[in-house]
Amino acid sequence: MARKTNKKQPVKRQQKAILASATIRQGIDTDILQEDLIREFQPDRFNSDESYLINGQWVRFFDPNSSFLKGLMALINNSTTLRNVIQQKTSLTMGEGFNAVQSKEVPFLQTFRRLLKKLAVTDTGIEEMNSLISSVNLNNETLEEVIEKAVFDWWAFGNSIIELVKATRQGQEIVYLYHVPLYKVAIKKANENNIVKEIGISENWENQTGTNEGIRTIPLYPEFNSKGRAAIHIKQYSAGFFYWGLPENVAGRFWAEIEYRIPKYNISKFKNGFVPSAILQFFGSLTQEEAKKLVASVEDTFTDTGRNSKMLVQVLRDEKYKLNAQVLEDKNDGNYMDLQALASQAIVTANRWTMSLAGLATAGKLGSNQQIRDELDYVINTSIKQARRKILQSIVNPFVKENALLNPALEGIMLEIANMNPVSLASFLDPKALLLQNEQRQILGFDALDDQAQQTLKTETEKTQNNGNSNNFNSSGGNSKHRNLNGGALKQ
Repeated sequence: MARKTNKKQPVKRQQKAILASATIRQGIDTDILQEDLIREFQPDRFNSDESYLINGQWVRFFDPNSSFLKGLMALINNSTTLRNVIQQKTSLTMGEGFNAVQSKEVPFLQTFRRLLKKLAVTDTGIEEMNSLISSVNLNNETLEEVIEKAVFDWWAFGNSIIELVKATRQGQEIVYLYHVPLYKVAIKKANENNIVKEIGISENWENQTGTNEGIRTIPLYPEFNSKGRAAIHIKQYSAGFFYWGLPENVAGRFWAEIEYRIPKYNISKFKNGFVPSAILQFFGSLTQEEAKKLVASVEDTFTDTGRNSKMLVQVLRDEKYKLNAQVLEDKNDGNYMDLQALASQAIVTANRWTMSLAGLATAGKLGSNQQIRDELDYVINTSIKQARRKILQSIVNPFVKENALLNPALEGIMLEIANMNPVSLASFLDPKALLLQNEQRQILGFDALDDQAQQTLKTETEKTQNNGNSNNFNSSGGNSKHRNLNGGALKQ
C-alpha cells in the first residue's frame, strides 16, 4: 500500500500546478474575446513577456507597433460622429483664449480657483506675456496652437505629451513648448521603485534593432536633462493600465467602426452593384474587333453621368447564347438605416455628449436655443472644466512658471482659459434698449448722424409719438361713447 501511495503523490502535485497556472492566464475568466482585450506590458500581473517591449525597455501604446493607437486614429478620421464630437470638445476646452491673472499665496487646502485672485497685472507683465505666448517655439506656433493639439490628443487618445526646451531668444533665456505626437513616443520601463522617469522619442520605432540609436531620452518634468529638455505626460486614468491612459470613449470604438463601414458599404454598392437599366443584344456575324467597337460606341453614347444608368451589352452570333440575368433583391437597406442611428447614439453616449450638440436630430424634439444652452452647461460642468484644469495645472502654468524663473516680469502671473458662449443670447435682448442710435445705424451699414441731425430726428419722433397718443385717446373716447349709447339703447 505504501508503494501505491508514493506513486500517486507526484501526479496530484502536478495536477495542482497545472490548475494554478491556468488561473492566472489573462482572458480565461472573461467572456470578452481575446482580440478585444486591451493590454500593456505589466510583468507583475498577467505576463512577463518582454515582446511587448522595444529593446527590452520601451513601452509603446500598447504594443511594439502601436497598432491600437493607429486603430484609434483611423476611427477618428473616418467616423463622422466621433470626429465631430472630438472637435467640439476640443473647441469648448480651449474656450476663447487665455486670461492673465495674478497669483497670491493663500492658506493650505484652498481650491485652485481661490489661488487665482484677479488683480491688475502690470502693463510690462502683459507685454511680456503676449510676447511669450505669441511664439512658443522655433516653429513660430502660438501657445493656443500647441495646447489645442494637446487637448485633441487628450480627448481622442486619453494621453497628451508636451516637451519643454530651454534655449535663448534674442539674448533672453526662454523655455520653448512643443507638442509631441503620440506615435513618436515610448515610455521607459519603470525602475525598481515602480516609478516612470523617462520617455523616448523616435521617428522610426518599428525598425529598432536592439540599440537605442535614434532614440532621444527625455526625463519627465520637473527634471531636465543636460540639454535642457523635459517632457510632460498627462493621461486619463483607466483601471489596469499603468504606463498609458485610455480615452473615455474607448467603449464606443466598435460603433465608430460600424459608422465607417455603413457608408463604405454604400460606396461599394454604387461601384459594384449589378443592377443594369437595360440589356442590349446584337445578333449578327461580327468579328471580335467589330464587336468591341460596337460595345465601346454604345458605352460612350449611353453611359456616364447625365446619360443613363448601367447597361449590359452583348454581341452574339446565335440567339441561343443570349444572357439569362437574375438580379438578387437587397433587403438590408432598412436594417442599415437603423444601425446607423444606433451607432451614432452609442458614439455620443461613449463620449458623454448629447445628440443635439452632436448635430443629430432626436425624434419628438424640435430643439431650441434654450435646450442647447442647457446641454452645453451640463457637458461643460461635468467634463470640459475638469479637462481645462488638468491642462492648466499640468502644462500651461508649469510652462509659464519656468519662463518666469528666467524673466522677472512674468513673476506671479498665471493663465486661465476664458469661457466661451457658443449659443448667443442676442435673440433675447432688445437692441433699442442696449444700443445708441448711431450704434444701431453702424450695424445696419449707415453713416453716423451728427448732433444736429440726431436732435432733429429726436424732435420729429417725439411729435409723431404725441400725435399717435392723442389719436389713440380720441379713438378710445369715441368708442367708449359709442359703447355707452349702445348700452343705453339696449337698456331701453
